Amino acid sequence: LCRFLRARKFDVEKVFELLDEAKDAWAEAKKNNFYPDLESSMGVSKAIFLSQYPAVMSGNAKNGCPVMYLRTGLIKPDGIKCIVSIDKVDKFFWNDTMYSFTAKLKDGREQNPNFVRCETLTIYDLKGVSRSQINSDTFDMIKVGNGVMTSFPETLHCLLIINAPSWFGFVWAIVKKLIDPRTASKIEVFTNAKSGLERMNELIDSSQIPSDYGGIGPTLAKAAGGMSNVDSSRRTKVVNFNHLIQLSKKNPENECTFEIEAEKQLTITVYSRCKTGCTATVTRVGDSKIFFELDVVGDVEEEPYHRTIGAVKEPGSYRVKLKSLSTHGNYLVVGTSYTGLSLTSDIRSKESIV
Repeated sequence: LCRFLRARKFDVEKVFELLDEAKDAWAEAKKNNFYPDLESSMGVSKAIFLSQYPAVMSGNAKNGCPVMYLRTGLIKPDGIKCIVSIDKVDKFFWNDTMYSFTAKLKDGREQNPNFVRCETLTIYDLKGVSRSQINSDTFDMIKVGNGVMTSFPETLHCLLIINAPSWFGFVWAIVKKLIDPRTASKIEVFTNAKSGLERMNELIDSSQIPSDYGGIGPTLAKAAGGMSNVDSSRRTKVVNFNHLIQLSKKNPENECTFEIEAEKQLTITVYSRCKTGCTATVTRVGDSKIFFELDVVGDVEEEPYHRTIGAVKEPGSYRVKLKSLSTHGNYLVVGTSYTGLSLTSDIRSKESIV
């Protein structure tokens, strides 16, 4: 309750309005136990979702706060639309807050016994971000996330915006005037990469900083796959590659390639919302032999779906070729594997393997 009071500056009437705003969404999420199994509730695994929307909890700050990284330059709006409809995205944010966030809070208390405030240190990395990524689809995602966070006010310890492009300064000057001064005071913007990293190291120990940013912690890719502390007995899905392929009337065929390492097994899946679909074929690079061929078609127009093409285990270079069956559309080709499993695991019985 104190958080709601602080969020509305102890204006009781506004506090009740905020509580009413959050009540229905909270009740629905609670009824579903805050969606512990994302794959069954969203229709896509967390690992695949994070490959398109890289918002990852990794490590804790020196004061104990969990650290969340969002690499905005790697957000793929078209890829997100291939895997999930916007009305299901809130399940990710509920799951992330109630499970990933709470687990990191426990880590923070172990790291710093004086840590008592349930807040996050958030880092937005704008490296590589383009203006085309800042579109209505991206803002829809942000709105959904903000809607869920209505139930968790005052959970931001501070926000570092690093690797900001030169044009972001003009945007920030306008946005800063539109947000609450208390929130604005928690946000720091760095256009200089070195300055941003220095500030990170002031707040976070190097053992907790991902190696992506010069620390000695696990990479964000490993953190996204739950692989920071790998349990060899636990089945964990990992995204090994993902390629967004666009087909159109002008370009009805397109392809991507991927590599298989020794003792690896990749399951190839195509995600889309184009009902009329395409034909997908998998061949080895430099060889015309077709390992798999499947028509990838949906049941309902503009409803995301996926089709598993097959699993490949032989080392080498492979090609996935898509050929449109009718109209234009976007297709996300994903290769996944599992940690904690051998090639003789039970997925052998579920998928075709070459």
